[in-house]
Amino acid sequence: MKTNFSFEVQYLAQSDSAQAERDAVMGDLGPRLQKLLAAGDSAASVQVSDSHKGSNHKIVELTTTLQDAQIEAILKAFSAQYGVRVDALE
Repeated sequence: MKTNFSFEVQYLAQSDSAQAERDAVMGDLGPRLQKLLAAGDSAASVQVSDSHKGSNHKIVELTTTLQDAQIEAILKAFSAQYGVRVDALE
């Protein structure tokens, strides 16, 4: 059974990442997340849209068969790797 998840991904103001790196990660956010999800669910889909909060913020919609704990582990690893904050949307 597929489940939908919504998240906001953002760089914090005090991030150590250079603006060019931030732009690259945010510009390629969908494919990066898709690649991570594909290991557990090759049919997972990722939709990324702009947030009203600015260029360092994106809204991510995931549709996947992965369980909550699996999604959490993937997003924690992604956050640690790229220095972004991931918050679930209600």
